[in-house]
Amino acid sequence: MQQITIYDIAQEAGVSSATVSRAISGKGYVSAEKRAVILQIVEKYNFRPNTFAQSLKAGYTKTIGFIVPNIGNMYFANVYYEFEKKASEHGYLTMLLNSNGDYETESRLFHSLLLKNVDGIVMMGGRLDAVELEEKWIQEVRELSVRIPIVMCGGLAARFECPGIYTDDSKGVELLLNLLKEQGCQSVCFIGGSDRFFPSYSKRESAMRYGKKLGMKVDVIWKEEGPMFNYEAGILDMQKLLAQKRCPDAVCGANDYVAAGAMKVAVQAGLRVPEDILIAGFDNVDICTIQTPLLTSVSPRYESFGRKTFKILEKLIQGKEISQTAAILVHPEVIARESTRRNVVEN
Repeated sequence: MQQITIYDIAQEAGVSSATVSRAISGKGYVSAEKRAVILQIVEKYNFRPNTFAQSLKAGYTKTIGFIVPNIGNMYFANVYYEFEKKASEHGYLTMLLNSNGDYETESRLFHSLLLKNVDGIVMMGGRLDAVELEEKWIQEVRELSVRIPIVMCGGLAARFECPGIYTDDSKGVELLLNLLKEQGCQSVCFIGGSDRFFPSYSKRESAMRYGKKLGMKVDVIWKEEGPMFNYEAGILDMQKLLAQKRCPDAVCGANDYVAAGAMKVAVQAGLRVPEDILIAGFDNVDICTIQTPLLTSVSPRYESFGRKTFKILEKLIQGKEISQTAAILVHPEVIARESTRRNVVEN
């Protein structure tokens, strides 16, 4: 069937399309007699206005593009879920796109979102987290942000001249080391990350600095290539650590997937968690609560993260003044579970 239009209704009712528009929207004068005729025809054809076309005419589409490197990583999925939930409450449709962390793919996604006339873009991972980055990739985002509101979820957002929001990893490391210290831990090793990426670079810097303040011995097994930030990285790095014959009191994964892999190797090696070794991670994803023992993790507080991200983007869409180098921190919390719950007897 041919889709009915506002012009078809106007012709059948013997009125102008503007009159039909006023009758449907309820804005502007239409006589009671004409309104009744128009609404009867609308009901007959089950007509629904083209809200997308209306939005374009008004200068917005109520759509948002959300770019992540990999939705399979529950950290990104959880942030997206909370953002989308808040955006939906305000009438926005959110389009999720995966970049696989590839800069060329990110560029194609930017172009596609511009063609779709989205009102704004949120970006996570990829070039945003790279410690070293060619100027062309930075400049592309700067130029894009002049044309469309962009919010970057990462600690290096300012170099793109975009508002940023990110978890305070320094505070998260501090909270975690305090917990480990309370459980009698004197030495700790961080595994599974890389200085190529700002989140783990930041964690290493904070761990070395605050660990020294607490009088703890802190080591870091980061890498430049090979598996990182995943289950396999935790397995390989823990095997390497145990081969040194000098196991620390605690192991912290760059995220929960790394910590889970490390725990598997530790248990297979005959170590008891937490009696012989404490294990913790970051991000507080589902894997923390579906294994034994339950895994302690630093939570980025997803609900707060998603809500704050949407509020920043909505203000930009509405044309409100926000510093292009503004950075909003999400304060983390430690969720202590069985993997670090050791009975410490005070002297």
